[in-house]
Amino acid sequence: MLSRFWLRGRRRGARRTCEAQGIYVDRYTRTEWALCAAILALSLADLALTWRHLARGGEEANPLLDWVLATAGGWAFSLTKVALTTVPLLWLLLHVRFRRVRPALFGLLLAYALVLAWHAVVVLDGASA
Repeated sequence: MLSRFWLRGRRRGARRTCEAQGIYVDRYTRTEWALCAAILALSLADLALTWRHLARGGEEANPLLDWVLATAGGWAFSLTKVALTTVPLLWLLLHVRFRRVRPALFGLLLAYALVLAWHAVVVLDGASA
């Protein structure tokens, strides 16, 4: 899984065709990095739009994050919201060559795109009111 060669080793893929699934690699493709960067960017955009929504009197839809915001404050809310994306995203990146992980990353990207679309609807609805 993680080794001293992670991110700087030579293992980029399988040596044999039959080993292509279910392997750990030291280096990732540009597509894998771009996919993870896009998910993280959408997560940060979600955080910024959530703060805008909260500043206008809205409420956090996630009960866990709503509790963190109420009990621990803004910094803890922001850190928790980002950590709830970043930690699983790193786990998925480590396992990206395993079955069903790459489709899960695309699904996560789609989910964040839908969340941002919802934020757009909320902002437009608030602008028309």
